[in-house]
Amino acid sequence: SKAPDLSTLKKNLEHIKATAGACTLQISGGEPTVREDLPEIVRCAAAQDFSLILLIRNGLRFAKEPEYAGILKQAGLQSVFLQFDSLRDEAYLTLRGRALAEIKHRSVQALAQAGLGIVLVPTLVPGVNAEDIGPLLHYALEHHPAVRGIHFQPVSYFGRYPKPPSNA
Repeated sequence: SKAPDLSTLKKNLEHIKATAGACTLQISGGEPTVREDLPEIVRCAAAQDFSLILLIRNGLRFAKEPEYAGILKQAGLQSVFLQFDSLRDEAYLTLRGRALAEIKHRSVQALAQAGLGIVLVPTLVPGVNAEDIGPLLHYALEHHPAVRGIHFQPVSYFGRYPKPPSNA
């Protein structure tokens, strides 16, 4: 399906604010940063005076273009829920199909530099990264106050992962 245009999104944001009031607005996708008009979407949301505007994303663009974090911050973004499964490439290779540990760290650095709040969001999979809970907590503490928390989510066995791993 085709993504809604900016005019449609602006009307939707106005409707959400009128019906829900000063709630938290979460912008997610797919991957929202593939939209080149994301800064304008954030500006439209900020104009509606939501209590919190946060982005749920994988972090790849922030690592590649660190200045993009500042652009979104200036547009009104306040916080990012960042997919962050591990500090080890082995876990990313299993879960995401590529080595991402350094990219995720660079994303945290870019978001922190821009002054955006960060919540790390690891998807926990037994036998893959469940043993990383301690190291992730230490990482979050080392990068506080930019990292404000961790939102652990257990894997759901559907879609990309229709059944539990054979070693679980």
